[in-house]
Amino acid sequence: MVCFGDSNTYGYDAGSRLGRRLGEEERWPEILAARFGWETANEGMNGREIPEGWFLQRFDQLMDREPPFALLAVMLGTNDIFNSFRPDACEIGKKMEVFVEHILKHPRFRGEGKKVLLIAPAPTDIGRYGEEEALYDREVQALGPVYRQIAEKYGLRFADASGWEIPLAHDGVHFTGEGHRRFAERLAQRLAEELMEYP
Repeated sequence: MVCFGDSNTYGYDAGSRLGRRLGEEERWPEILAARFGWETANEGMNGREIPEGWFLQRFDQLMDREPPFALLAVMLGTNDIFNSFRPDACEIGKKMEVFVEHILKHPRFRGEGKKVLLIAPAPTDIGRYGEEEALYDREVQALGPVYRQIAEKYGLRFADASGWEIPLAHDGVHFTGEGHRRFAERLAQRLAEELMEYP
């Protein structure tokens, strides 16, 4: 399994003094892989947005050098919302749809949607700092139904984390160690359901 995401996939530790990375045993991709007895490649990166332009080529290069894998898990969109002057989940959804189309054209997938797990990001809580910030939280949560439509359209596996209660660090964005554990637990349940429905 390859997990392609942002800092919440990478395992950024917002509670550490220097913003270090959580240990392997504390990050959700590695916890999930251990649960199923899989090998995983954690390709999370701090600050990553949904790839477009030149970054699509970088994504292709990453796919080309990965050993054979059965599933690509994609969880992105939070940074796209946060970096928008007027955040709009529907606009971010359009960007994700272009990326999904690009993924499915890659030789590793050849249009096989069931090799892709699209994850709608977990809720954020920067609204604790003010009403203006709360707008960003609402748009992050709104990615859930938007991404569901994309997954259904392209036949992807889907997990909607937008309604999950995940413990967050003081910044209201990054998972705590317990947050990673709980996220992995919920995702394992959802993935087990997916594999039963669509082996």
